Amino acid sequence: MRRAWHKAQPDALQRLKERIEQEFPELRLSVQGDVVFLKGSFPVRYGDEILDRYEIELEIPPDLGDSVPRLRETGGRIPWELDRHIIPASGEACPVVPEEWLLRPECGSILSFLRGPVRNFFISQSLVERGDPWPFGERAHGRPGLIQYYEELFQTNDPAAIVRYLECLSRDGLKGHWECPCGSRRRLRDCHIEQLRILRRRMPRLTARRALQRLNSRVTTSNARFEGHLRRQ
Repeated sequence: MRRAWHKAQPDALQRLKERIEQEFPELRLSVQGDVVFLKGSFPVRYGDEILDRYEIELEIPPDLGDSVPRLRETGGRIPWELDRHIIPASGEACPVVPEEWLLRPECGSILSFLRGPVRNFFISQSLVERGDPWPFGERAHGRPGLIQYYEELFQTNDPAAIVRYLECLSRDGLKGHWECPCGSRRRLRDCHIEQLRILRRRMPRLTARRALQRLNSRVTTSNARFEGHLRRQ
């Protein structure tokens, strides 16, 4: 089993601590076993101006870069409701579709996560709190929200084809004689093999396997991590 990122790279943990102190001085970093936490007051900035503040806890997973950090608003300001992108059973926030973040080059950067999904999540919450619409749009809750994302990624509106694409990407390699996941019944070499090669460079096997597990999960309405997500981060 791979060591937690901060144990394998203690210098990276120290650099993160220093940069957090510079950019987010009211957040405090702590280590509990394999998990790193950030807790404190998060400033919602627009340029140099602080528009609002939220008390937060960010749980940074041991496999940073392969899993999305877990965000919670701890001040009791946001209701634990799906329509506010909070999972009622746990209070965990849903700022982004997991794979939508994990496919980005900066997915291993906590500072990028704070500046992007976390900031946009709380900007949205502040606007909705005063009666405005979600500024970045939003995806549907649960499995339909994931399907929406994969429709865009795989350029298909067939849920069965989406599952086949993920199954293909979760394998150890791509074979030209396989049937193409698009549903054409043609061999992969004669259909979408180049598209899948590009997708494979963007989506590691582990990410595809976890995505497939989320789509196939029967738990999609109460305690899954992807209940609802803001569309653009």
